[in-house]
Amino acid sequence: MTYMRIAVIGLTALVFAATIAQADDVTDAIRSAEGAYGSGDYKEASTQLQTALVGVNQKLIDMIVEYLPSAPSGWTAEDSEGLDASAMGAGFFATLVVSRDYTSPNGSNIEVMIAANSPLLATFHMFISNPMMAAMAGQSGMKKTSACGYDAMEQFGDGTYDLNILAGSATLISVSGDKEDDIDYIRQLADLIDCEGIVSVVE
Repeated sequence: MTYMRIAVIGLTALVFAATIAQADDVTDAIRSAEGAYGSGDYKEASTQLQTALVGVNQKLIDMIVEYLPSAPSGWTAEDSEGLDASAMGAGFFATLVVSRDYTSPNGSNIEVMIAANSPLLATFHMFISNPMMAAMAGQSGMKKTSACGYDAMEQFGDGTYDLNILAGSATLISVSGDKEDDIDYIRQLADLIDCEGIVSVVE
């Protein structure tokens, strides 16, 4: 099982939802935090700042969603989902996570997932620069490639296929399928992603 699959399984055990805060709520929380800090109520200041951060991160998630591709001709797509991973206790995987499921013309499920500030990015960079490290880590079937203008890593394993795009300095964009013969569909969808736009939002 790949690193990406393991991380995704761990994340799906969490509640995949976040409280949506409006811009005015963010402003109010920041002002409340300032007042609480000034009066020495540091606990309340911390609570209000966290509330504001949740609202700001939700705005970033909404912006990322705009850069996900619509379903190509002959495909269908589910609604996008976003998670403030750090607020949900999953900061070990990423800060923000956005995903969308697509169904290809042959009925295969193809998932696109964006993980902002993911520690896994450093691991994939290491594997690309030194393939022997991947072998030592027990990660077989890896091959360096490119997608949407960035370095990427293809990986086969357990009847699955993952295309992990190393976008920018802190953004991991993954396109995954359940069958190895989904390769062409996965590559087609990956090239439709506005990777530069996503990087512009989170970095």
